[in-house]
Amino acid sequence: MSLKISLAYDGSINADWVARYALNMALHAGCPLCLIHIEDGTYSRESIAAKITAVAEEARILGVEFDQLILPLVKNVTSSLLSAIPPGPGSLCVCGVRITSRGKGFLAGTVSESLLRRKLFDAMAIRVVKPGLLGAPRDLLFPLSGHPQGFKAAMEFFRLLAPEVDCLHLLRVMEVSSFWFQYMSVTKSRALHLKGMNYLNGILVDIREQLSDTTLHIDGKVILSDDWVKAILIQASKLKTQMIIMGTSDRNLPSRYFYGNKIEQILRETPCDVGIYRKI
Repeated sequence: MSLKISLAYDGSINADWVARYALNMALHAGCPLCLIHIEDGTYSRESIAAKITAVAEEARILGVEFDQLILPLVKNVTSSLLSAIPPGPGSLCVCGVRITSRGKGFLAGTVSESLLRRKLFDAMAIRVVKPGLLGAPRDLLFPLSGHPQGFKAAMEFFRLLAPEVDCLHLLRVMEVSSFWFQYMSVTKSRALHLKGMNYLNGILVDIREQLSDTTLHIDGKVILSDDWVKAILIQASKLKTQMIIMGTSDRNLPSRYFYGNKIEQILRETPCDVGIYRKI
């Protein structure tokens, strides 16, 4: 099945940074990239045309087939985008994540959140902290949630980044309540750590089998913590990770009540780029 990549492009500087990720993904997948811009009046047609021309030139230099759709606003930006992005398997939408107006979150209430929620196509929302990476991170941190499918859903997104990646760090955070974490016995602590390691080792074996033809360095770590977000951010800083990549679902996507949401906390406090993906 051939991949179709759409870039939801709003014309901001952040969108220019996210465009580099989309271009690299299209390059690695050997597929075309379609930039979609909805005319919502934020930028003039002249400035948008100039920006898109610059993205098209980057695509030409990379050898990526490039197309563009500049569409009028119908109802709202989300609806307008949904009318243009091909639905179904084999379709991927790449969009940006950035701080919005004062008092709002990075993802909560945004167009990107709506695109992730719709489940009409695969989607990845990216927050760029280090634009100097040019959308080509070499060191990834992947926090594992303990899902039975393990790395299966992430593998398709990872392969779009893989040619540039040197190191993949897997992290399984075994989260417990603050009370139990403080008074946990050594026996219980070892049992939880062993459970995490058994899960992690199974994922490591699966990934190494699927990526046996690469020189990619893969390692894994299990941490017991009463703060899932803090554990991830500490590891990202220690490892000098260039990107955190993590999956999401309806249950953990932020809503308008975003304070305390784990994804929002990571997006707000991250020391590196973050990719939030969702499979349909």
